[in-house]
Amino acid sequence: MSTSNIELLAPAGNWESMQTVIKAGADAVYAGGKRFNMRLLRKDYNFSDEELINAVDYLHEQGKKLYITLNNLYYDYELAELADYLSFLQGIEVDALIIQDLGLLDIYNDMGLSVPLHASVQMDIGSLQAVQKLEELGFKRVILSKNLSLDEIAYINKHSNLGIEYFAHGDLCISHTGQCYFSSLLVGESGNRGRCIKPCRWEYMLSGDDDCLADFQYHLAHKDLMLYPHVADMVRAGISSFKIEGRMRPAEYLYPLVSVYRRALDAVIEEPELFQLDSNDYDGLMENRIRDFTSGSLYYRIDSDSIGFDGAREPKFPTSPKELLTLKASDYQNFTGSNNFKVDLTVKVGNLDSLKSILKEKIDRVILGLDNFRQVTDTWNQDKLAVAISLCKDNDIKAIIETPRIVTQNDIQNLINTLDALPMEWIEGVMVNDLGSWHHCNNNGYPVLGGPGLNITNSRAGVLLNQIGVNLISISLENNFSDTMNILSENYPTEMLVHGPLCLLITDYCAACGARGEDFNTCGHYCLQEYGLTDELNNQYRIRSDINCRNYIYHPYDLCLFHYTPLLARAGVSSMRIEGQFYTPELLSQVVSIYAAGLQSLKSNEWNQFSNFYKLLDLFPQGLTTANFTGHYRE
Repeated sequence: MSTSNIELLAPAGNWESMQTVIKAGADAVYAGGKRFNMRLLRKDYNFSDEELINAVDYLHEQGKKLYITLNNLYYDYELAELADYLSFLQGIEVDALIIQDLGLLDIYNDMGLSVPLHASVQMDIGSLQAVQKLEELGFKRVILSKNLSLDEIAYINKHSNLGIEYFAHGDLCISHTGQCYFSSLLVGESGNRGRCIKPCRWEYMLSGDDDCLADFQYHLAHKDLMLYPHVADMVRAGISSFKIEGRMRPAEYLYPLVSVYRRALDAVIEEPELFQLDSNDYDGLMENRIRDFTSGSLYYRIDSDSIGFDGAREPKFPTSPKELLTLKASDYQNFTGSNNFKVDLTVKVGNLDSLKSILKEKIDRVILGLDNFRQVTDTWNQDKLAVAISLCKDNDIKAIIETPRIVTQNDIQNLINTLDALPMEWIEGVMVNDLGSWHHCNNNGYPVLGGPGLNITNSRAGVLLNQIGVNLISISLENNFSDTMNILSENYPTEMLVHGPLCLLITDYCAACGARGEDFNTCGHYCLQEYGLTDELNNQYRIRSDINCRNYIYHPYDLCLFHYTPLLARAGVSSMRIEGQFYTPELLSQVVSIYAAGLQSLKSNEWNQFSNFYKLLDLFPQGLTTANFTGHYRE
């Protein structure tokens, strides 16, 4: 890659900031309008339509570019106005749109727009195959996951045709981007819509078997990213756009920051092999920092050095834990009317014993997940998957293979090897949660089903997936009752999670190792113990880890939508999913039996399931929740 094509991309939340970052040397600016972007918490920031018109003129006169952030997930009630906004942005000749939502892509295609599309970091783009999928879909640039290493970035760039953008400086969340539902499932304020209440910035106690871990600390408070010393390595890896985070930062903060990166990139462009860190610039960054700095995932797996445990430099944010309500017997409502609807029952199982425990039940599909959690005993390998698939075939149950929620460049070859060795002729399809797995399955003729990790929140996203060969669409857990009903009004096959643990976020950071000051390479396998995080209201968030040592943090209470079964069936849901991979065979069998009985009663035009609802409450004495579906928390 020619160094002359390297771009410094700076944020702007208002007119003053835009002028300032241009004076500081930015080649392009990314900004949001007053509608439809991830930074809407402050009304004095973002650009009005008139300001955007003027901004395009101002920047183009100076040979600079303007990219507009449309990187939310959207709901159906927003789509008509969103189409008008897209038309406006094309008309004023902005230089690119940064998007996350595949529904937005469907509208863009229908309108025949031509403004270039950049794939948002919110898509968690982690592999070459994911980049290739986005190229197929018409994108011109990808903003790669912040969790990728330098080697992974270099590999993707070497084999890709798209422009590679990467964050060089600014805020870092502990979670994989786009896969954090913490705020949404607690209080209905989605981080995927710029409304995050930042639970990762609260204090927690790490509960385990060590008394020394009993103090409250900021266990999830990631330090800020600062890659200034590494810009030469990043250029060599093929990054063509260096992005600075900070659309809510004032002009006086942005000017010295952008200037430092401008000087660094100029030095690299002039003499790529002779770049040296400027001590004055480095000291300036340190003096003006908000949090302490980290190099993120660029060279090594994030560990305790990346976490600000004491919170000393943590900016104050006016949120705190909420009291989470649990289901009560009085939440049950009887249902009358015609209920003669066919809904499939799908169950995810974690091992052969669990599968065998439910074969006698009236189930339609079994999901066999490739995420391989360390807390699941006797979990799947190639031989056991083959046995499970054969068992399903013999019992007239459809088998589905589900890919992990996170698949990076370092992960994907093992995944491909596993998929390609399976008897695909006996499998209904592969449920994919990332773009890379989707691309591989498409290229090899495997039937594709859309998993919850694809974040389908509106009907147009489902339409797009269905049109390009995705046979089943999982509705996002972030959708409330009303938003779900809008998607179910379409006539493509849909699936909803109705029972099971709720994953709030996924992180490469291991909280148990980090709290002990250990790193990934000296792991003591603490995750095999029972451990989790406890907030100041005694809400307890269990932590599980997969075979790659990623931490999955779960809601204190499992989801239960059993009492909504008749409404979901009437609205047209095709499949109801029980997330049962963490349940014992005995518990899973009882849960599945209850849901199967409920669905059988619907086929007979009956719904009188109070006794089964009560059994569910009894089976989960710690509590059950409807989470964001109805808002089960106290203000």
